[in-house]
Amino acid sequence: MQSLVIGLGEVGRALAQVLTGKYPFIYTYDKGNSKFELPPKVDIIHICFPYNKSFVKDVQTYAKKVKHKFLVIHSSVPVGTTEKIDGAFHSPIRGKHPELKEGILSYVKYVGYPLSKHTEVIYICDYFEHAGITCKPIVETKNTELMKLLGLCRYGTYIAFAKEQEEICKYFGCEYETVVTAYERTRNEAVEEDLKQPVLYPFKTYVGGHCTVEDMEILLAQKEFPLLKEVCKIDKGTVIWGNSNVYSTAKIGKGCSIGQFCEIGHNVVIGDNVRVGAFSFIPEGVVIEDDVFIAPKVTFSNDKYPPAGKNEWGAILVKKSAVIGMGSIILPNVIIGEKAVVGAGSIVTKDVPDGEVVYGQAAYSHGTREKIYG
Repeated sequence: MQSLVIGLGEVGRALAQVLTGKYPFIYTYDKGNSKFELPPKVDIIHICFPYNKSFVKDVQTYAKKVKHKFLVIHSSVPVGTTEKIDGAFHSPIRGKHPELKEGILSYVKYVGYPLSKHTEVIYICDYFEHAGITCKPIVETKNTELMKLLGLCRYGTYIAFAKEQEEICKYFGCEYETVVTAYERTRNEAVEEDLKQPVLYPFKTYVGGHCTVEDMEILLAQKEFPLLKEVCKIDKGTVIWGNSNVYSTAKIGKGCSIGQFCEIGHNVVIGDNVRVGAFSFIPEGVVIEDDVFIAPKVTFSNDKYPPAGKNEWGAILVKKSAVIGMGSIILPNVIIGEKAVVGAGSIVTKDVPDGEVVYGQAAYSHGTREKIYG
């Protein structure tokens, strides 16, 4: 059996390691970093790269390039994704990062299959079993897609509540170890197995790992579930203060603070550890990288000649660790460089180089951040 693993992150590398122990012909390929070309023909293609907007199209492209008998998607994907790819199977991977190899060999590996593939799924399960992976077929790929997403959502809910319990203990001046941990452990010792509850320690700032929050966001992108939405905020360590309007399609990273009365528009992307001050306006087309500080009342504009059609809008990129002062206006088609500083009340009409300090109306350079700040 010849196999091709596409995507060499933690999932792909771990799967390839397990399969290599039993199968001599394991090809690997990663779009961003590969020493090898795609083989012309294999028995099984394993898809292991993260979900993105072009996921279905990308998988279909690989399926056309490499002749194959079976295609198995191991990635976390929105419910209904796999059935868009003709004849594909879905089989989520479980385990603790970064030791996913142990998880693959320890957990039952479910294989979701289209009803029309009830015969072929036997071959897929036999293939995994031969590699030492316990396998179980599940009819309809939407079931395995949802079981993976909900599994991470449950875990995220547990650890988010642990964080809430910590805050409640602090408020009343009580010890978490005594009030929560000791109490629940002794409870678990006295009850039947199916009544035991997980006892988790709260995270310091936000949930680590690679998929808990990310899988919640995949599910929330399909439909807003109020409890899950709040849990996702807690797990991210992100605070969105009252009266702010944040579009459901906006992507906000971990450890962020969004002040009151802010507007975060459609498809806006905000990285990790970003502070956005109150009364700021961030419309569609704006991308803000990690560790950026945006003071109150900053306005980003995606439309230089309003009201222009959407095709005339311009994008704005704010690079890592930039600072934008209070009341500044950033016009479209502008890049604010890494560690650049925009002084309060400025109107930015053109790109700001990395580390540059600009201010004025329109803003112009007054030297580098290193030179001025020391």
